Amino acid sequence: MLVIAVLLLIFIIGLCIGSFLNVVILRALSNESIVFPASKCPTCQHKLLWWHNIPILSYVILRGKCGFCGEKISIQYPIVELLTGIMFTLVFLKFGISWDTLFAWVIGSLFIVIAGTDWKEKVVFDIHTYSLIGVGILYGILVTALDLYQFHKITGGFNFTTEWVVGNPISSTLLGIILGFVIMEVVARIGYLIAGSRAFGEGDSFIAAGLGAVFGWRMMLVALVLAVIIQIIITLPLYIKKEIENRNWMIVISLGAFVIYTIAFLMALQFGWLANTIAYALSAIVLAVIGVFACREILRGIKEPENRTYLPFGPALILAGFVILLI
Repeated sequence: MLVIAVLLLIFIIGLCIGSFLNVVILRALSNESIVFPASKCPTCQHKLLWWHNIPILSYVILRGKCGFCGEKISIQYPIVELLTGIMFTLVFLKFGISWDTLFAWVIGSLFIVIAGTDWKEKVVFDIHTYSLIGVGILYGILVTALDLYQFHKITGGFNFTTEWVVGNPISSTLLGIILGFVIMEVVARIGYLIAGSRAFGEGDSFIAAGLGAVFGWRMMLVALVLAVIIQIIITLPLYIKKEIENRNWMIVISLGAFVIYTIAFLMALQFGWLANTIAYALSAIVLAVIGVFACREILRGIKEPENRTYLPFGPALILAGFVILLI
């Protein structure tokens, strides 16, 4: 019973934080302070009563409408609150009472805010991605310091070998930031050569840098691969239908090859078949080559703006980050 009570408390705290995250998302888009003014109806501007702000419950009681003007309340509010409550609970189940839990809660909250603004208005704010990068760096410094402390406590000294300097958490974090940003920028700028526009928004590069800061360079690469898979799954039905109708078989074949090889790559990671650095690097290169070829074919097919099927890539990156964080 105690465990259930604790989990319920964590879930409720998550719901309340989710209510705050709604404010952060919407006021970032409206360029307002997250502190003042008090919560109000975006339509009639009437200040909300206290019981209008109870997470999820208020939405149900008000039947999804403003208590003053009757205007429909966005479904975003209960969805963000519920997702945050679930995220808080899952993080606590995974990490328990620890510093990892606090960092994961902050990271997960930033994930939700970034995905929220990108999905709603296709906008990623620097303050949110910079905060994600900052939290990742802070966590890397903390874990590295603890590792050094434990090593000194056991041995009475330090052992700054080349392997440690390259592989310690803060080094992995910094390399992850650089690689995440550079990889996304290179892919984005390939779009200029083929379609005359960026393949991804600038904000996506900073999201990738944030994933690198949080997870390190190795898992950041996995996150990028997962994000591509997620984006393909979301857009694939409409996109493939359109390309088949247009008889663009090279696009269909290259996409299929990329999906199949990606699944094989992830399975090999799961079973430890790529523990060898050379095997991992070669497999990643092959995956990148197939991915670039598929991207080239796709970009060639979308030179005309009216033929483009666009969904923001940020939410896919964030969802991939959640998969790695929780699973």
